[in-house]
Amino acid sequence: MRALRTSFVALAAAGALLAPAAGTVLAAGGAGAGTVRGTVSAAPVDDSRYLGRAVPIGNGLVAVLRNDGATGPEAWIRYVGPDWTPGETYMVRVVGLLDARHPRARINGLELALVRQGSGRPVLEVTKGGATKAYALPVRGSDLGRGCVSQVRRTDLGAGVFADLTTSSKGPQAVLREWAAPAKSFATLDREHPALPDSAGFVARITGAGGSGPVLEWKTQGGPAPYGHQAFPALPEGCRGA
Repeated sequence: MRALRTSFVALAAAGALLAPAAGTVLAAGGAGAGTVRGTVSAAPVDDSRYLGRAVPIGNGLVAVLRNDGATGPEAWIRYVGPDWTPGETYMVRVVGLLDARHPRARINGLELALVRQGSGRPVLEVTKGGATKAYALPVRGSDLGRGCVSQVRRTDLGAGVFADLTTSSKGPQAVLREWAAPAKSFATLDREHPALPDSAGFVARITGAGGSGPVLEWKTQGGPAPYGHQAFPALPEGCRGA
């Protein structure tokens, strides 16, 4: 956080932050999917193809477990770093995929195997140092284990920073990250902590955090540049907010 703050101070001293105050909604691939300038509410991208039950399997990896009727059992292996905890975004770098055609892999020191694929209860087995743990995939036709958590709406805040927006039964959450190190967050905004402190060097806050239509508001440019605005994604159908 200190390094980020220092970079903002240095850019401000040079005149103004040059990155646009814009909302960008991205798929799982990273920056550059499109930028909407000004004070806007951009349309969400459907990331459902990549959603699933995310479980930490060690060595900085999560396995995103899926059992969709169209694709069958899958385990998408993503690098999220050693500090990842359940509930944080997992829509970061893909390092492997296990499915019917490629049921085994060795990734980052782990032996992975997708087994029991035809049983109706497929399992991902993870072996490290001779010890094996098993992780059950979601039941086919379920909500893929996502539960009452929305899809991830990734939004570019400018100045090398983005936010992953989600909504759960506990309300809105914005996890702030740098594009240069997307696996590690430097701040999280929610109902209890809806805004960055003044010392952060730029503005990011949730307006209406306790209501039914929360919005992330931010400003990373100096001078008269407008604030950016992005609505949080909706809860899945049938879920209720707190």
